[in-house]
Amino acid sequence: MQKSKIEWCEFTSNPVRGKCLHACPYCYAERIRQRFGQPAELSWHADELAQIEKRKKPAVIFMGSMHDLFGEWVPKSWIDWTLDTAKNCPQHTFLFLTKNPARYTEFEFTPNCWIGYTDDGTSDLRNWAIFKGRKNRFVSFEPLIGDCISLNLDMVDGVIIGAQTGPGAVKPERWQVEGIIRAMEGKPVFLKNNLLSLFPELHRRQETAWVMK
Repeated sequence: MQKSKIEWCEFTSNPVRGKCLHACPYCYAERIRQRFGQPAELSWHADELAQIEKRKKPAVIFMGSMHDLFGEWVPKSWIDWTLDTAKNCPQHTFLFLTKNPARYTEFEFTPNCWIGYTDDGTSDLRNWAIFKGRKNRFVSFEPLIGDCISLNLDMVDGVIIGAQTGPGAVKPERWQVEGIIRAMEGKPVFLKNNLLSLFPELHRRQETAWVMK
């Protein structure tokens, strides 16, 4: 578990490591893995969860900042272990993000867990129906590189919007950002600093649903 540089959480934890098989061309985690010569093989690090259990002071923890914990290639037992840790640590808030949201349906989440879906606005299936009947749901539009028009965010409790970074970064259009904000109809919106630096005229909204709730 590490102190986070991500604005919307306090800590990150990565019990699963290795090369993410989504192979997104803009993936910052893969650039970091290659830069530091970290192994591509999938590996499990239970010590990350032990660190979380030792911490008694409440914290907001993003689980899997360097990998998709709910990727199809991740063993179910590892996910169960992670969710058991969340159950045993009700003082903490656990945030999950995936590009494979259908796998959320395989698990039960305690009230201190937030399930998120990463949507870059390009070729995803917008399978947000998996959120129906669930609580604590959010979507991360980062990097925002597609149109994201005609959105129905009724089943979403909060969104995060961020710009692409790194080599060859594609700048989003302001209308894309404003369209998502309108679709949220007053619900929590978090605009990342990398987006606000591109559009300083935007109202600085950095609301996190897990704190506002």
